[in-house]
Amino acid sequence: MKSFLNCLLIFLLAMTTSFLNAIAPNTVVATIPVGVTPAGLAVTPDSNFVYVANNNNYGISGVTSYGITGVDSVSVINANTNLPLTIIYDPSFSEPYTVTINASGTKAYITNSNGSTVSIIDIPSNTVIGTIGGFDGPSGFAITPNQTTAYVNNYGGPEGVMSGNGKTVRVVDLQTNSIVGSPITVGTAPAGLGVTPNGAYVYVINYIDGNPGTGTISIIRTSDNTVVGTIPGFSGPFSIAITPDGSFAYVTNFGSNNFEPYGTTVSVVDLSSNTIVKTISLGIQPSGLAITPDGRYAYASNYNTLYESPTGFQNLTPGQGTVNIIDIASNTVIPPIIAVDQSPANIAISPNGEFAYVSNYISNTVNVIALPSFQITATGCMTQDIFLLQEDFIDMLTWSVTGTSLPVSYSIYRDAGLTDLVAIIPAAPLLQFLDHNRTPGVTYTYYIIGTNAAGTTSNPVVVTVSQPC
Repeated sequence: MKSFLNCLLIFLLAMTTSFLNAIAPNTVVATIPVGVTPAGLAVTPDSNFVYVANNNNYGISGVTSYGITGVDSVSVINANTNLPLTIIYDPSFSEPYTVTINASGTKAYITNSNGSTVSIIDIPSNTVIGTIGGFDGPSGFAITPNQTTAYVNNYGGPEGVMSGNGKTVRVVDLQTNSIVGSPITVGTAPAGLGVTPNGAYVYVINYIDGNPGTGTISIIRTSDNTVVGTIPGFSGPFSIAITPDGSFAYVTNFGSNNFEPYGTTVSVVDLSSNTIVKTISLGIQPSGLAITPDGRYAYASNYNTLYESPTGFQNLTPGQGTVNIIDIASNTVIPPIIAVDQSPANIAISPNGEFAYVSNYISNTVNVIALPSFQITATGCMTQDIFLLQEDFIDMLTWSVTGTSLPVSYSIYRDAGLTDLVAIIPAAPLLQFLDHNRTPGVTYTYYIIGTNAAGTTSNPVVVTVSQPC
């Protein structure tokens, strides 16, 4: 009996702590300092670490008194504490731009946008163990599902055709870490790329010149590495993300690199017909975009950084950085608009669906956003129990949950103000709550809130009990 009471006390304490530390979904829960002008970022498959490419677009030479020869670097964040873990410096870095992590979580591939190489980081030791050469201002690295091949887009760099003049994609054998085959010709200034979940195609977004409607997507068939189609109609495409089921691609239309004209939309591409089927209005200069693992939402950052005077491109000024949420089922923007730091460039979402990480190019920070990683569906009815001469009327609530990071507990309230807490139910195979001694004929309304291991809560799920079971 004593052991049972001790276990019960421990459980109640844990649930109370979880309740007190509850986090509303779609809120910024941490701001982490990183390096100079952070650009691309990626989360390890176990969701424990975040790697951030510090692009050092200003060309700062570094603090030599600490033995640092340059500020081009990769920051490593401990995702469990939201604190910087280490910063990786290496001579191979040349304005590192994107980070791509393999499925086993052993290697991170860093594109060096101001050079001709991709650096390979050994994740267990956080050291650079090699490079892959032969590129021209690489700005994207996508690994096929079988983990044997990667595709790298050449945006153009100072060692080649110069920035924005590239027109090729190269194929990399990840067993030998070398380029194989001939260059694949795509559109001008390929800015990013994505592989379909089945590995059959690579979709390459071509920035072209940033003017309205001039951007394109080149479709590469991976079986023979040939371009089999082109999709027109984009405006300075910056990022592409493909839904987990492979049905759609979402593309941010950033606009001109000179920020005039700027873009304000995301294009939705139906991958069965390879056509744009929806254009969604967002904020100023949509840039980064990521889709939740369950395929329910797309998160897009709005860079919102413009020149005070387009003539001569003077006084570049960041406004309020924001993140919009797109409901993928309806392709509509839903609240809230999430305020982040200045010039949010890219977004990465943890594989467990708990958090989104936003790199803020001018603020030199990463914001952490708690995500709604589960969905509760609930029903309720009234039943009764007769014991001797007493009759007990019982409201019975039953619910189910889907998602990637499911609740560890559920709080049950009887009021919309969430002040009348009647129960905290632990996660179990049978999710049910029995509210005894109710008055027959009276309608009761309940509010169920789930809380996952990260402390993120759901919005209240309303259950009305008015009918017998």
